[in-house]
Amino acid sequence: MLLLLEMYLKEWFDGVELLRFQHGDRAWAELAQAEADLLITDWRHPGLDGGELVKKLAEKKSPMPVLMLSASDSDCIREISGLGVEVAFLQKPFGVRDFWKIINELIGPCDKPPRLPGFV
Repeated sequence: MLLLLEMYLKEWFDGVELLRFQHGDRAWAELAQAEADLLITDWRHPGLDGGELVKKLAEKKSPMPVLMLSASDSDCIREISGLGVEVAFLQKPFGVRDFWKIINELIGPCDKPPRLPGFV
């Protein structure tokens, strides 16, 4: 799934730079030192999980929006609501249209819309 998301982002946005981390602790080490335009994270993964990353962004008062991927968003919403971080949830499984719509809501319109018939 990660490779597909990367492929779409590279297709939709000119000059996008993507950093991929398999471990939440490594992601935080990077985010603690630099701001990104968007964090896409799963709710559950090794090291700091998605909720813990959002809490750390809140402590840092980061304006970075977060796209949280989860099989069930109810636990996520309860745990991180009210922290002052813009978080959008995308419940798995999801389609490319849902991903495109939420990315555009979080970081603005893409440079090139998807090349699918009747997409937009």
